[in-house]
Amino acid sequence: MMFTGRILIVSDRRDVIAELEPIIRAGQHLASVVPDGQEALHALEDGLVPDVMISDLGCERSYDHIAYVRRFRELNGAGCHLVVTEPGAPFSGPGRAVNDRFAVLPRPFDTARVSTQLEDALRRVEQDFRALRAEMWRSMDRLKREVEDARGEMVQALARTIGARDVYMHGHCERVGDMCRKVALVLNLNDERTHLLSTAAQLHELGKISVPVELLHKTEPLDAGELERIRGHFKVGAEIVRGVPSLQPLAAVIEHLGTDHADLATHVPPDAPEYLLIGILRVVDVWDAMNHPRAYRPAMSRGYWEPLLRDGAEDRFHPAAVAALFRVLGG
Repeated sequence: MMFTGRILIVSDRRDVIAELEPIIRAGQHLASVVPDGQEALHALEDGLVPDVMISDLGCERSYDHIAYVRRFRELNGAGCHLVVTEPGAPFSGPGRAVNDRFAVLPRPFDTARVSTQLEDALRRVEQDFRALRAEMWRSMDRLKREVEDARGEMVQALARTIGARDVYMHGHCERVGDMCRKVALVLNLNDERTHLLSTAAQLHELGKISVPVELLHKTEPLDAGELERIRGHFKVGAEIVRGVPSLQPLAAVIEHLGTDHADLATHVPPDAPEYLLIGILRVVDVWDAMNHPRAYRPAMSRGYWEPLLRDGAEDRFHPAAVAALFRVLGG
Protein backbone atom coordinates (compact mmCIF):
# COMPACT_ATOMS: atom_id res chain seq x y z
CA MET A 1 0.00 0.00 0.00
CA MET A 2 1.34 3.42 -0.99
CA PHE A 3 2.07 5.73 1.91
CA THR A 4 0.17 9.00 2.28
CA GLY A 5 2.15 11.70 0.50
CA ARG A 6 2.35 15.43 1.10
CA ILE A 7 1.78 17.33 -2.14
CA LEU A 8 2.50 21.06 -2.60
CA ILE A 9 0.81 22.71 -5.61
CA VAL A 10 2.28 26.01 -6.79
CA SER A 11 -0.37 27.65 -8.97
CA ASP A 12 -2.69 30.65 -9.07
CA ARG A 13 -5.04 29.08 -11.61
CA ARG A 14 -8.25 27.91 -9.99
CA ASP A 15 -9.16 25.56 -12.80
CA VAL A 16 -5.83 23.72 -12.53
CA ILE A 17 -6.18 23.42 -8.76
CA ALA A 18 -9.80 22.26 -9.10
CA GLU A 19 -8.69 19.51 -11.48
CA LEU A 20 -5.68 18.34 -9.47
CA GLU A 21 -7.05 18.39 -5.91
CA PRO A 22 -9.71 15.68 -6.45
CA ILE A 23 -7.11 13.37 -8.01
CA ILE A 24 -4.77 13.94 -5.06
CA ARG A 25 -7.54 13.42 -2.50
CA ALA A 26 -8.67 10.24 -4.27
CA GLY A 27 -5.23 8.82 -3.57
CA GLN A 28 -5.67 9.80 0.11
CA HIS A 29 -2.77 12.23 -0.13
CA LEU A 30 -2.51 15.63 1.56
CA ALA A 31 -2.54 18.69 -0.69
CA SER A 32 -1.37 22.23 0.08
CA VAL A 33 -1.76 25.10 -2.41
CA VAL A 34 0.23 28.34 -2.74
CA PRO A 35 -0.18 30.88 -5.55
CA ASP A 36 3.47 31.50 -6.46
CA GLY A 37 7.12 30.77 -5.78
CA GLN A 38 7.44 33.37 -3.05
CA GLU A 39 4.62 31.78 -1.03
CA ALA A 40 6.10 28.34 -1.75
CA LEU A 41 9.43 29.50 -0.34
CA HIS A 42 7.69 30.89 2.76
CA ALA A 43 5.88 27.56 3.27
CA LEU A 44 9.13 25.63 2.99
CA GLU A 45 10.89 27.95 5.42
CA ASP A 46 7.95 27.62 7.84
CA GLY A 47 8.48 23.87 8.09
CA LEU A 48 6.51 22.30 5.24
CA VAL A 49 8.58 19.55 3.59
CA PRO A 50 6.49 18.02 0.78
CA ASP A 51 7.19 14.67 -0.82
CA VAL A 52 6.07 15.92 -4.22
CA MET A 53 5.90 19.50 -5.48
CA ILE A 54 3.75 20.39 -8.50
CA SER A 55 4.61 23.65 -10.29
CA ASP A 56 2.14 25.06 -12.78
CA LEU A 57 4.25 26.59 -15.55
CA GLY A 58 1.14 28.02 -17.15
CA CYS A 59 0.31 30.45 -14.34
CA GLU A 60 1.36 34.09 -14.67
CA ARG A 61 3.78 34.01 -11.73
CA SER A 62 5.23 30.57 -12.35
CA TYR A 63 8.79 31.87 -12.79
CA ASP A 64 8.76 34.31 -9.85
CA HIS A 65 11.05 33.38 -6.96
CA ILE A 66 12.18 30.16 -8.65
CA ALA A 67 14.58 29.66 -5.71
CA TYR A 68 11.81 27.65 -4.03
CA VAL A 69 12.69 24.73 -6.33
CA ARG A 70 16.28 24.69 -5.10
CA ARG A 71 15.11 25.01 -1.49
CA PHE A 72 12.72 22.09 -1.92
CA ARG A 73 15.56 19.89 -3.17
CA GLU A 74 17.77 20.99 -0.28
CA LEU A 75 15.10 20.03 2.26
CA ASN A 76 14.05 16.77 0.66
CA GLY A 77 16.72 15.05 -1.39
CA ALA A 78 14.31 12.21 -2.10
CA GLY A 79 11.42 14.45 -3.21
CA CYS A 80 9.95 14.63 -6.74
CA HIS A 81 9.17 17.78 -8.70
CA LEU A 82 6.35 17.66 -11.27
CA VAL A 83 5.50 20.50 -13.65
CA VAL A 84 2.19 21.19 -15.35
CA THR A 85 2.55 22.10 -19.03
CA GLU A 86 0.21 22.67 -21.95
CA PRO A 87 0.70 22.38 -25.71
CA GLY A 88 3.23 24.97 -26.85
CA ALA A 89 4.45 25.71 -23.32
CA PRO A 90 7.99 25.01 -22.08
CA PHE A 91 8.75 21.41 -21.05
CA SER A 92 5.70 20.15 -22.93
CA GLY A 93 7.22 16.75 -23.75
CA PRO A 94 6.07 13.37 -22.41
CA GLY A 95 5.43 13.00 -18.70
CA ARG A 96 8.43 10.99 -17.53
CA ALA A 97 10.69 11.23 -14.50
CA VAL A 98 14.40 11.85 -15.11
CA ASN A 99 17.49 11.70 -12.93
CA ASP A 100 17.11 15.14 -11.36
CA ARG A 101 13.64 14.31 -10.03
CA PHE A 102 11.90 16.34 -12.71
CA ALA A 103 8.75 15.09 -14.48
CA VAL A 104 5.98 16.57 -16.61
CA LEU A 105 2.20 16.57 -16.05
CA PRO A 106 0.69 17.44 -19.48
CA ARG A 107 -2.65 19.21 -19.58
CA PRO A 108 -5.47 18.44 -20.22
CA PHE A 109 -5.08 16.01 -17.35
CA ASP A 110 -5.86 12.35 -17.67
CA THR A 111 -6.96 11.24 -14.21
CA ALA A 112 -5.51 7.73 -14.47
CA ARG A 113 -2.23 9.07 -15.86
CA VAL A 114 -1.84 11.73 -13.16
CA SER A 115 -2.65 9.17 -10.45
CA THR A 116 -0.06 6.80 -11.87
CA GLN A 117 2.57 9.54 -12.04
CA LEU A 118 1.90 10.56 -8.46
CA GLU A 119 2.07 6.97 -7.28
CA ASP A 120 5.30 6.39 -9.21
CA ALA A 121 6.79 9.56 -7.78
CA LEU A 122 5.77 8.67 -4.23
CA ARG A 123 7.03 5.12 -4.64
CA ARG A 124 10.44 6.47 -5.60
CA VAL A 125 10.31 8.86 -2.66
CA GLU A 126 9.44 6.01 -0.31
CA GLN A 127 12.26 3.84 -1.66
CA ASP A 128 14.78 6.64 -1.39
CA PHE A 129 13.52 7.55 2.07
CA ARG A 130 14.11 4.01 3.26
CA ALA A 131 17.60 4.07 1.77
CA LEU A 132 18.29 7.48 3.32
CA ARG A 133 16.96 6.29 6.69
CA ALA A 134 19.24 3.26 6.60
CA GLU A 135 22.20 5.44 5.68
CA MET A 136 21.27 7.88 8.44
CA TRP A 137 21.39 5.10 11.04
CA ARG A 138 24.69 3.87 9.63
CA SER A 139 26.07 7.41 9.76
CA MET A 140 24.85 7.88 13.32
CA ASP A 141 26.45 4.59 14.33
CA ARG A 142 29.74 5.59 12.66
CA LEU A 143 29.63 8.98 14.37
CA LYS A 144 28.90 7.38 17.74
CA ARG A 145 31.83 4.99 17.35
CA GLU A 146 34.12 7.82 16.23
CA VAL A 147 33.12 9.91 19.26
CA GLU A 148 33.65 6.93 21.58
CA ASP A 149 37.03 6.19 20.00
CA ALA A 150 38.11 9.83 20.34
CA ARG A 151 36.93 9.88 23.94
CA GLY A 152 38.79 6.64 24.66
CA GLU A 153 41.98 8.02 23.12
CA MET A 154 41.68 11.15 25.23
CA VAL A 155 41.19 9.11 28.40
CA GLN A 156 44.19 6.93 27.56
CA ALA A 157 46.34 9.98 26.87
CA LEU A 158 45.39 11.52 30.21
CA ALA A 159 46.02 8.21 31.98
CA ARG A 160 49.47 7.93 30.38
CA THR A 161 50.23 11.43 31.59
CA ILE A 162 49.69 10.29 35.17
CA GLY A 163 51.97 7.28 34.79
CA ALA A 164 54.68 9.23 33.00
CA ARG A 165 54.85 11.83 35.76
CA ASP A 166 54.96 9.45 38.74
CA VAL A 167 56.82 6.14 38.47
CA TYR A 168 54.79 4.74 41.35
CA MET A 169 51.59 5.35 39.39
CA HIS A 170 52.81 3.41 36.35
CA GLY A 171 50.23 0.70 35.68
CA HIS A 172 48.22 1.59 38.79
CA CYS A 173 45.18 3.06 37.00
CA GLU A 174 45.11 0.19 34.48
CA ARG A 175 45.20 -2.42 37.26
CA VAL A 176 42.51 -0.61 39.23
CA GLY A 177 40.33 -0.38 36.13
CA ASP A 178 40.72 -4.10 35.41
CA MET A 179 39.84 -5.08 38.98
CA CYS A 180 36.89 -2.66 39.04
CA ARG A 181 35.42 -4.39 35.97
CA LYS A 182 35.72 -7.77 37.73
CA VAL A 183 34.07 -6.44 40.89
CA ALA A 184 31.33 -4.84 38.79
CA LEU A 185 30.63 -8.23 37.20
CA VAL A 186 30.24 -9.83 40.64
CA LEU A 187 27.82 -7.07 41.64
CA ASN A 188 25.83 -7.40 38.38
CA LEU A 189 26.38 -3.80 37.26
CA ASN A 190 25.05 -3.02 33.80
CA ASP A 191 27.36 -2.15 30.91
CA GLU A 192 26.81 1.59 31.22
CA ARG A 193 27.78 1.74 34.90
CA THR A 194 30.68 -0.65 34.40
CA HIS A 195 32.04 1.55 31.61
CA LEU A 196 31.66 4.66 33.77
CA LEU A 197 33.45 2.94 36.65
CA SER A 198 36.27 1.70 34.42
CA THR A 199 36.81 5.14 32.89
CA ALA A 200 36.78 6.80 36.31
CA ALA A 201 39.39 4.26 37.43
CA GLN A 202 41.66 5.27 34.56
CA LEU A 203 41.45 8.94 35.55
CA HIS A 204 41.01 8.87 39.32
CA GLU A 205 44.64 9.95 39.94
CA LEU A 206 44.51 12.80 37.42
CA GLY A 207 44.46 15.44 40.16
CA LYS A 208 47.98 14.46 41.20
CA ILE A 209 49.32 16.62 38.40
CA SER A 210 48.68 19.51 40.81
CA VAL A 211 50.95 17.93 43.45
CA PRO A 212 54.74 18.44 43.19
CA VAL A 213 56.60 15.24 42.33
CA GLU A 214 58.96 15.87 45.27
CA LEU A 215 56.00 15.70 47.62
CA LEU A 216 54.64 12.52 46.02
CA HIS A 217 58.04 10.83 46.39
CA LYS A 218 58.85 12.14 49.86
CA THR A 219 60.08 9.36 52.17
CA GLU A 220 59.85 11.32 55.43
CA PRO A 221 56.54 11.69 57.30
CA LEU A 222 54.23 14.32 55.79
CA ASP A 223 53.09 17.29 57.80
CA ALA A 224 49.39 18.21 58.02
CA GLY A 225 49.53 20.64 55.10
CA GLU A 226 51.33 18.22 52.81
CA LEU A 227 48.94 15.43 53.69
CA GLU A 228 45.95 17.66 52.99
CA ARG A 229 47.36 18.66 49.62
CA ILE A 230 47.81 15.06 48.53
CA ARG A 231 44.36 14.05 49.79
CA GLY A 232 42.85 16.98 47.90
CA HIS A 233 43.93 15.62 44.53
CA PHE A 234 40.58 13.86 44.05
CA LYS A 235 38.73 17.17 44.05
CA VAL A 236 41.28 18.63 41.63
CA GLY A 237 40.83 15.64 39.31
CA ALA A 238 37.05 16.00 39.50
CA GLU A 239 37.28 19.65 38.49
CA ILE A 240 39.50 18.74 35.53
CA VAL A 241 37.10 16.14 34.12
CA ARG A 242 34.12 18.36 34.92
CA GLY A 243 35.55 20.85 32.43
CA VAL A 244 35.34 18.29 29.60
CA PRO A 245 31.68 17.80 28.57
CA SER A 246 32.05 14.14 27.59
CA LEU A 247 33.81 13.33 30.89
CA GLN A 248 31.51 15.23 33.25
CA PRO A 249 29.71 12.09 34.56
CA LEU A 250 33.06 10.94 35.99
CA ALA A 251 33.40 13.95 38.27
CA ALA A 252 30.90 12.73 40.88
CA VAL A 253 32.71 9.39 41.14
CA ILE A 254 36.24 10.82 41.42
CA GLU A 255 35.47 13.75 43.72
CA HIS A 256 34.59 11.75 46.84
CA LEU A 257 37.11 8.91 46.65
CA GLY A 258 38.86 10.34 49.69
CA THR A 259 35.67 10.23 51.77
CA ASP A 260 35.17 7.36 54.22
CA HIS A 261 32.10 5.24 53.50
CA ALA A 262 30.50 6.20 56.82
CA ASP A 263 30.51 9.87 55.73
CA LEU A 264 29.75 9.38 52.03
CA ALA A 265 25.97 9.64 52.43
CA THR A 266 26.36 13.27 53.52
CA HIS A 267 27.79 14.04 50.06
CA VAL A 268 26.11 11.53 47.73
CA PRO A 269 22.61 10.05 48.19
CA PRO A 270 22.83 6.29 48.83
CA ASP A 271 20.34 5.62 46.03
CA ALA A 272 22.45 7.56 43.50
CA PRO A 273 24.28 5.39 40.92
CA GLU A 274 27.59 7.04 41.90
CA TYR A 275 27.31 5.86 45.51
CA LEU A 276 28.20 2.24 44.80
CA LEU A 277 30.69 3.17 42.07
CA ILE A 278 32.59 5.36 44.53
CA GLY A 279 32.59 2.50 47.03
CA ILE A 280 34.00 0.04 44.49
CA LEU A 281 36.69 2.37 43.17
CA ARG A 282 37.74 3.44 46.67
CA VAL A 283 38.34 -0.08 48.01
CA VAL A 284 40.03 -1.30 44.81
CA ASP A 285 42.27 1.78 44.74
CA VAL A 286 43.41 1.18 48.33
CA TRP A 287 43.87 -2.56 47.69
CA ASP A 288 46.12 -1.97 44.66
CA ALA A 289 48.11 0.78 46.42
CA MET A 290 48.91 -1.55 49.33
CA ASN A 291 49.94 -4.34 46.95
CA HIS A 292 52.60 -2.18 45.28
CA PRO A 293 55.57 -0.19 46.62
CA ARG A 294 55.56 3.52 47.28
CA ALA A 295 58.42 5.92 47.92
CA TYR A 296 57.93 5.65 51.66
CA ARG A 297 57.30 1.86 51.96
CA PRO A 298 57.54 -1.50 50.18
CA ALA A 299 54.52 -3.49 48.96
CA MET A 300 52.40 -4.84 51.81
CA SER A 301 51.51 -8.48 52.37
CA ARG A 302 48.02 -9.91 52.24
CA GLY A 303 48.32 -10.65 55.92
CA TYR A 304 48.42 -6.87 56.45
CA TRP A 305 45.90 -5.50 53.96
CA GLU A 306 43.20 -8.18 54.13
CA PRO A 307 42.21 -7.54 57.77
CA LEU A 308 42.52 -3.80 57.18
CA LEU A 309 39.97 -3.96 54.35
CA ARG A 310 37.65 -6.43 56.04
CA ASP A 311 37.68 -4.54 59.35
CA GLY A 312 37.15 -1.28 57.49
CA ALA A 313 33.88 -2.41 55.90
CA GLU A 314 30.92 -0.22 56.98
CA ASP A 315 33.28 2.44 58.35
CA ARG A 316 35.94 3.23 55.75
CA PHE A 317 34.74 1.07 52.86
CA HIS A 318 31.49 0.04 51.22
CA PRO A 319 30.75 -3.44 52.63
CA ALA A 320 29.32 -4.80 49.37
CA ALA A 321 32.41 -3.60 47.49
CA VAL A 322 34.72 -5.23 50.03
CA ALA A 323 32.82 -8.52 49.85
CA ALA A 324 32.84 -8.47 46.03
CA LEU A 325 36.58 -7.73 45.93
CA PHE A 326 37.36 -10.77 48.06
CA ARG A 327 35.07 -12.92 45.94
CA VAL A 328 37.20 -11.94 42.96
CA LEU A 329 40.40 -12.59 44.92
CA GLY A 330 39.07 -15.97 46.03
CA GLY A 331 38.98 -15.48 49.73
